[in-house]
Amino acid sequence: MRPLLATTLALAALAVLSTGCAPAKPAGPAVITVKDGWSRPAPAGGTGAGFFELANSGGAADTLVAVESPIAETVQIHESSTEGGVMRMRIMTDGVTVKPGASVTFGPGGLHVMFIRLKSPLAAGDRAPATLVFKDGGRKPIELTVRTAGGKSADDMAHHSH
Repeated sequence: MRPLLATTLALAALAVLSTGCAPAKPAGPAVITVKDGWSRPAPAGGTGAGFFELANSGGAADTLVAVESPIAETVQIHESSTEGGVMRMRIMTDGVTVKPGASVTFGPGGLHVMFIRLKSPLAAGDRAPATLVFKDGGRKPIELTVRTAGGKSADDMAHHSH
C-alpha cells in the first residue's frame, strides 16, 4: 500500500503545482462611473469648484489625470487638507487613482476640481460641462449642476416652493 500512497501524494502535489503555474486570468479594464456632479455658484473671473463621486466597477485601476472645461481658463485637480490647524490645498500632479471595486469622492474640504478664472458666472440651476481625462480609460464628458450653499439647484427650489 505504500507505493499507492506515494503515487497518490505525488499526483496531488503535481495537481497543486500545475494549477499554481496556470496563466492568470487577465483582469478586465477599469469601468468608471460618475455620480452626483455639482458645483457652487461663483462669479465670472473668479474660481469655482467641482464635486462628484467616481466609482470603478471594473477589474483594473485607472487614474484621473486631468479635467478639461470650456467654462474656465484653467482647470486643476486639487486636494484640501488641514495640517496643524492650517488649511492647505495642493495640486494633484499625479492625478487620482480609482482602484477596482472602490470609489473616490470629490467633495468640499477634500479632493475637488478647481475652475480658475471662470469665463462666465455660475448661477444656481446652471449646468457646467467638463471632461474627465483618464490615464487608461480615455475621456468621459460630464455635467455639473450648480447648486446653492444648501445644496439645491434653482430647479429643485422651483419644484419645492408653495
